[in-house]
Amino acid sequence: MKQKMTNEIELDHKDLRWVGAWWLGFLVASSLLFLTALPYLFFPREMPKENGADDVESRSDCKPQQQQDPIRELSLVQFLKSFPRIALRTLRSPIYLLVVLGQVNLAALLSGLATFMAKFIEKQFSQTISFSNMMIGGVGIPLAVLGIVLGGALMRRFNVSVSGASKLCSGVILLCMFSALPMLFMGCSTKTVAGIYPERSSSLSCSSDCPCPADAFNPICGSNGVEFRSPCHAGCLSRQTDGNNKITNFTDCRCINNGSGTARPGTCGSGCSHLLLPFMALLALTSFITSFSQTPSYMMILRTVPAEDKSFAVGVQYMLFRVLAFMPGPVLYGSVIDTTCIMWGEKCGKKTSCQYYDLDSFRQRFLGLMVVFVCGALLCFLLTMVVLRRGAGSYELPPGSKGGYELVGEQKAPEKEQNQVKT
Repeated sequence: MKQKMTNEIELDHKDLRWVGAWWLGFLVASSLLFLTALPYLFFPREMPKENGADDVESRSDCKPQQQQDPIRELSLVQFLKSFPRIALRTLRSPIYLLVVLGQVNLAALLSGLATFMAKFIEKQFSQTISFSNMMIGGVGIPLAVLGIVLGGALMRRFNVSVSGASKLCSGVILLCMFSALPMLFMGCSTKTVAGIYPERSSSLSCSSDCPCPADAFNPICGSNGVEFRSPCHAGCLSRQTDGNNKITNFTDCRCINNGSGTARPGTCGSGCSHLLLPFMALLALTSFITSFSQTPSYMMILRTVPAEDKSFAVGVQYMLFRVLAFMPGPVLYGSVIDTTCIMWGEKCGKKTSCQYYDLDSFRQRFLGLMVVFVCGALLCFLLTMVVLRRGAGSYELPPGSKGGYELVGEQKAPEKEQNQVKT
């Protein structure tokens, strides 16, 4: 009996019921992370200072009176007690808070797209999940890496100030929004599925006398272009097989062409496979443009917090990423996608995965949420420009610097006045 059941189950990677080795990627990724973490074990206890470094820490070492980092001198218990005060001091900086919130919006967008973009491509453009992942990894990620590198090179080459970095981030996010909007209209509506879409009915009259299981799901595409949940729901009475005993066609289907129609195994698809390349081109362009803002926004954080709080500020930044973006982001995207489901699978009386989506709603809500996050990031960076304009002169490049930056606050105002008097 077991051998018979094995022979009857003929699935390949194109079948909607196919479940691949989803755990294999985690094994490979964890192994690579372990190998890349090994070199950290050979780092010295303290990193040597570079000669001639022009960052804030190096310049502070050249002062007559060297000042020790007060946070480094604290014990663990003392640090835990002072943690709320340090965190509050860091979060009270408007530039830091706005930049981090802008990055949180982009991180939430990234977490949702990384989790569900393959599913979106699979449903919208009738592609396999493996091919969808290859498209994302082969097109989107390399261009995103290129954008990060070029963003850093741009900052270095033109000695961009904090104000200039905020304008750069705002302009980049605005371009990102314009490149993302056309994707909302690149797709097709759900094809006709008998008894499910566009009209929902519990049973079809042509197959009402067939004892079709309620949880049956083996999609077939009729010769009339209508999709059915299973051969039973199409009223098919016979089937054709090839030399390997693989089903090639279902015949004598009573619900197709008045009983004279045939059907092939598998879904009819969305009819939008020709839009895949334009969509991937826009997605790659959006990834490239968005990643341009990563290095400038990161440098804005390092330049607008005190030297002793830099490492702490970066830690708080990544903590907020996880709490406000990486944890709720995929959940929010998943909840939005679930609202577009028009038929849920059932097994043992319990709801399982979604079998059919309203593709128009899926596209509009999934990509619409992406646009919402982009608008949130744009608003944060625009507010950063406003704050910097009100405090003009607080953050500037040191005279004669070549790519180095420092935090110039109010404590240097008297020094500027003295220089003006001398001139």
